[in-house]
Amino acid sequence: MATQPISMNIIKQVLIRLSQKESVRKIATALHISKNTVSRYKALSEADPMSPRELIALEDTVLNHRFNGGNPAYCDSRMEVFKELLPYLEKELKKPHVTSKLLWEEYRKDHPDGYGLSQFRHHISQHIKAVEPSTLLRDLYQPGQKMLIDFAGDRLSYIDTETGDVVFVQTYVAILPFSGLTFITCVRSQGIEQFLMATAKALEFFGGVPRILVPDNLKSAVKKTDRYEPTLSDGMNDLANHYLCVAQPARAYKPKDKALVEDAVNKAYRHIYAPLRNRIFHSLEDLNEAVAELADKYNQKRLTGCDYSRSECFVASEKPMLAPLPLNPFEFKRRATLKVAPNSFVTFGADRISYSVPYRLIGQQVDVTFTATLVRIYHGGTCVATHARSYRKGGYVYIEEHLPPKSREYRAYSAEYFIEKAGKISPEFKTIIEALFSGGQPEQIYFRTAQGFFSLHRSSDPALFRRACSIAVNNGSLRYKFIKALIDRGCEGFREDADELAPPASHSNIRGKEAFAS
Repeated sequence: MATQPISMNIIKQVLIRLSQKESVRKIATALHISKNTVSRYKALSEADPMSPRELIALEDTVLNHRFNGGNPAYCDSRMEVFKELLPYLEKELKKPHVTSKLLWEEYRKDHPDGYGLSQFRHHISQHIKAVEPSTLLRDLYQPGQKMLIDFAGDRLSYIDTETGDVVFVQTYVAILPFSGLTFITCVRSQGIEQFLMATAKALEFFGGVPRILVPDNLKSAVKKTDRYEPTLSDGMNDLANHYLCVAQPARAYKPKDKALVEDAVNKAYRHIYAPLRNRIFHSLEDLNEAVAELADKYNQKRLTGCDYSRSECFVASEKPMLAPLPLNPFEFKRRATLKVAPNSFVTFGADRISYSVPYRLIGQQVDVTFTATLVRIYHGGTCVATHARSYRKGGYVYIEEHLPPKSREYRAYSAEYFIEKAGKISPEFKTIIEALFSGGQPEQIYFRTAQGFFSLHRSSDPALFRRACSIAVNNGSLRYKFIKALIDRGCEGFREDADELAPPASHSNIRGKEAFAS
């Protein structure tokens, strides 16, 4: 059986860690996957003409097709043999006068097609590094290695000028533990979009990217909390992949893992919350401006017992160690797999907005990736459509070339088909459908509304439906909602000369002030 392809986020994390010169064993342990899997993706990346950075920048569907489009079970058979020999080789190297070259010569006698000397030495070296026990008794922070992230427990607030309500906000804190440089900002909630936006702003503030992001076990960062194998949220994985770094949540119930960021939160209470206690703000922007000013003073303040500040330590020792920021800003992405409708559109989101797809893909599954500004649609690992994101409820966004041509092949979904079908029900219904398709837009835009009319016909009494259509035509109101309202009320109380529904007839048991009017 072929190996099931793993998550694209995991593959990108493998590529990032390989670019950071981590060993295969260390990567496998950190990501909870087999060493064979790491070795396979390492071999694929080395064989690919694109650089690791270019591969990481690909959309998930494109990378999946590139890496798993062929034989996903591919692996280097030499490694399987070599893994079995590693314990023996490690033991032999500890003996006096035994060299790696001698062991390699013995290895090639038994395995003529095995690794060359350089690869042989490399794999032994990686194995020894991975299994050597650490002599460190505590976590020693290195410049540019980590960024710790947390939210403050207490909240700041501002007053909404339109409603007069007090709006409480969340305080986001990020710190580089080596220098102690601290970033603080207020966001509307701890939701994933606000959390990722704040993290992106923190990295921009620091002017570079550390190797590891260490968030607390927030729901926005960690999908499933586990002491040994926490599952990161898709958004957190996307952000780490975009900035070519690694996300490694703090262990649950291990406060020492994030002691410095919790200390930074406590200092924020003293250096920011306290000075702002009597100030009133009327927008989040005004509040953040004041917070940034006080945070800057905090970072510029001389450290106790030292002749330098956090900012000075950062500039001198830590900033050069940070990786550069990517050229493009991070955008939070959502994903969906959808079936292309007969009108060549896919529809998603709470506002039910439709985006066109080339008509040749009608009835097929496509992968949709969308941000706050852009919608991309993929099929078979290839981007087949790109649209600007729309926020008009129930709207259509389309490219003319995507829409089906007027041909017998797509006759089942055409204006003529719906008009002819409506004429068999009643002349008035035919008039309504004809008016629908005369709206000036491509006919595919109106397919869904036409289907809604026919669904209403199927679920209603035929005589009542025909009467409702007749009333709608006579009053010049051909909208779906108007006709549905007529049917829901059984056309009761409607005056033929009126332009809209009349109120129900008066009854003796109606309650309210009208019932008591003289």
